Amino acid sequence: MSEFVKYQHVERYGTDATEGLLDGVVYVFYKLDGTNGSVWCEPKMSGRVLRAGSRNRILELDNDNAGFYNHIVEQDNIREFFGDHPTLRLYGEWLVPHSLKTYTDDAWRRFYVFDVVDTTNGEMLSYEAYKPILDRYKIDYIPPLCIFKNPTEEMLYKALDRCG
Repeated sequence: MSEFVKYQHVERYGTDATEGLLDGVVYVFYKLDGTNGSVWCEPKMSGRVLRAGSRNRILELDNDNAGFYNHIVEQDNIREFFGDHPTLRLYGEWLVPHSLKTYTDDAWRRFYVFDVVDTTNGEMLSYEAYKPILDRYKIDYIPPLCIFKNPTEEMLYKALDRCG
């Protein structure tokens, strides 16, 4: 049985844990304000079962975190994706009204992937690696706002100004 794997803790920039974060290629992504979700494939004797989780637990049809699990199991593209990539795990944001309620009407009740993990080794796929896969299956994801090489803090703040 596949176990529930909580998404990693995200550190606030400027802490010891983020030292060296601006070295090399840096991707800046939008932060959506919905509810955290994950989707994976669980092997069973009779085949595979599509599973989903919230930030802290495995979801069920009758306990599904604002309709997330019910939505996921109805998506043909998600089933096709996991039929071809059963060892990948999707992490993303299920966009339902939360604190911020100003998204366009067509943005709501959609799952936007922000990370993909290979469960065989626990490694996160790079954006360049997962983007074409998700595009192939028409799975929504959060595109980068900016991509920098060795940015300064000032460059990051200017990028954030574009978000407002």
